Amino acid sequence: MSKQSEQTRHLAEHYVDQLSDWAKITTKPLFGAVALYRNEHVFAMVWQGALYFKVDADSRPEYEEAGSQALGYTTEGQDHALKSYWAVPPDILEDDDSLREWAERAYQAALKSGRT
Repeated sequence: MSKQSEQTRHLAEHYVDQLSDWAKITTKPLFGAVALYRNEHVFAMVWQGALYFKVDADSRPEYEEAGSQALGYTTEGQDHALKSYWAVPPDILEDDDSLREWAERAYQAALKSGRT
């Protein structure tokens, strides 16, 4: 396992612990990231040292207002973004109650998308 993927896995475990009072969360590696699942629905991703939550049309403006960015990556010299996952703002990460509220909205966005 690469050092980067090991760090990503440890960070994902940290967020699972931090959200353990909110819901039972499982994780799976996914294309170099770690996906966080609640009831078989991906609602979050940990990628390159950051936590990204699933967004929808209702929640995206709050992320934009906070200066957040969509999950992005580069392959074969091309920049790509998963526009349905946005970085959780630092002030939300530092407040357990806010983190749980934003996680619930991310989970609801995942349910609306109908994807597992």
